[in-house]
Formats: sequence, structure tokens, C-alpha cells
Amino acid sequence: MATDLKRFTISIPLKMEADLDSIKQKRYYRNNHNDMIRDLIMRGLAALETDEMLKYNICRK
Repeated sequence: MATDLKRFTISIPLKMEADLDSIKQKRYYRNNHNDMIRDLIMRGLAALETDEMLKYNICRK
């Protein structure tokens, strides 16, 4: 079965695991863990892009 998803493994501190479990219960209760992690990564990437754009605009002024 072909897929466009890439599998990888990460290690996280126990505190982060507890934080993710809490967020899962509060916000992502209808999603599985994979969907939650993908959404959090996409939000992080978007935030980084926004930061870069803001930094670029500030530097141009």
C-alpha cells in the first residue's frame, strides 16, 4: 500500500509527554495521536515562518 507519509521516531521528556496527554484530552480528543502531532508540527512550522516574515519586515524598515 503506497502512502505519502514518512515514519520517524522521536524521544521526548516525561514532562512533555504529560503536556501532550493533557492537550490531547482538552483539544484533540476527537483525533488520534498521529493527527495531533502532525497538527502541532504544522502549527510550529507556521509560527516559525511568521516569525521569519516579521523579522524580515522589521529589518527592512
